[in-house]
Amino acid sequence: KICTIIDKHNYSESMNICDIGCATGEFLYYFKKIFPKSNVTGFDKSNSMIQLAKKMIPDGTFYEGDANSEQFLPKNSFDVITMTGVLSIFDDPTPSIKNSILSLKKDGSVLISGSFNPNPIDVILKYRDATSTDTSLKSGWNVHSCHSIERIIQKISPNAKFSWHDFEMPFEIKQTSDFMRTWTVKIDGKTSLVNGASQIVDMKILEINI
Repeated sequence: KICTIIDKHNYSESMNICDIGCATGEFLYYFKKIFPKSNVTGFDKSNSMIQLAKKMIPDGTFYEGDANSEQFLPKNSFDVITMTGVLSIFDDPTPSIKNSILSLKKDGSVLISGSFNPNPIDVILKYRDATSTDTSLKSGWNVHSCHSIERIIQKISPNAKFSWHDFEMPFEIKQTSDFMRTWTVKIDGKTSLVNGASQIVDMKILEINI
């Protein structure tokens, strides 16, 4: 669905796209199949992930770093910036959203997919595996409210336009031994994502146009 949204903007075939939290590059690899003349850039905190992404996409450009850092990507550099499942890692989503918007060219777009709460409640989640000897609390499944995200965007870029797109997983995902990896179930006839923290993951795509 992200590629469908991008295609509607009629960017040039040689558009510049950056995927924040690119991991091993699977999304950029798929994107390159759809838009073969595009210039792809990946950004991730993990050096080992970056090395795998470089092997998957030899002609891509990859950076290691923190999406919340002021020493982020070059300003006014990209037509499109994507973040998939990244925002829920951060207790404060403001720095990563700000950095992404500042890295856009004029008329560029940021597309953020993940779990967002349609109610005006921000959920900061900590969890631990009750069967593990590791009793430390882990994070990564925060659910920021649409209300808070909209307020952040308006503060960073008052003239920005934004819209929300609902997303339903188009295929089945089976449960694995990792309880915090999402799997699909049917709820009221809709394919929904759930995890071992008893969360129903309400997936949306946020589109921000500058």
